[in-house]
Amino acid sequence: MNGKNALSDVKTETTYNIPLVLEENVISSGIILISLWHTLADKTYRVFWPQDKKKPLIASSWVAIYTLQGSGKILLRGGDEITLSGNCAIFLKPVDILSYHCEGLVWEQYWMEFIPNCVMEIPLRQKAVIHNGEGFNHELLEVSKLLDNENSNKKNLAVAFLTKMIYQWICLISENGIKPEKLIKIERLLSLLHADLQTHWRVAEMAAWMQCSEQYLRRLFLKYTGKSPKEYYLDARLELAQSLLQQEEYSVSLVAERLHFFDSFHFSKAFKQKFGYAPSTAKARRQALR
Repeated sequence: MNGKNALSDVKTETTYNIPLVLEENVISSGIILISLWHTLADKTYRVFWPQDKKKPLIASSWVAIYTLQGSGKILLRGGDEITLSGNCAIFLKPVDILSYHCEGLVWEQYWMEFIPNCVMEIPLRQKAVIHNGEGFNHELLEVSKLLDNENSNKKNLAVAFLTKMIYQWICLISENGIKPEKLIKIERLLSLLHADLQTHWRVAEMAAWMQCSEQYLRRLFLKYTGKSPKEYYLDARLELAQSLLQQEEYSVSLVAERLHFFDSFHFSKAFKQKFGYAPSTAKARRQALR
């Protein structure tokens, strides 16, 4: 019994028992979710507000946009434009939005409108770059399933998930001012890669853009994304390929050519290794999931 008296209170039996306290109470009741959209857009996608918005604009509401891949452009009142490339998140006021559209081949994003029902210090028009978005992507898919359930507790759980993500994005944005210079620069590189995956990037070209050696670039990528530059770039292209194959005009050979794979065989092999099925069956799988 850790050398203690057998009559000791059970609370003292643990190796340590440290109270974790706050100086004041923390109250966070979350958000009121107005709408949530998961959109995979192509070059024809363009939305104008308020005429294309089904629900009225609410001055107290916010819009959070999380881009998974591709690139989109948002036009705001006053002439400002914001380009969002995967993976990033941003908060906007809906009354400021004039239009938004896909800027490139695809734009896959979650668009959520919400009203905070507590005090939230939300940063306006500042981007949070997501170095490794698999966690958010998985949670957002789970949110979609929960919202589709008739059980009110599960719907509340979905909104709780979203509230947590919103706070995470707020925290990421608040850290922008204290980021090391190399992290800021690699975030710009990641945005550049996602903005146009039709450009054939070699690791040497990435290192030259970063003004560092390929070995140091690899260390930076592993630290911030968990992947090597080559792995990160390949995964981004394969995820874009999966989206393109869901569109009628893109064949396997055309996608392989557009995204600079050596040939259709090498593309199909890499695609199957990542997703577990051949690219030729991507359209059939998409229809089966609907």
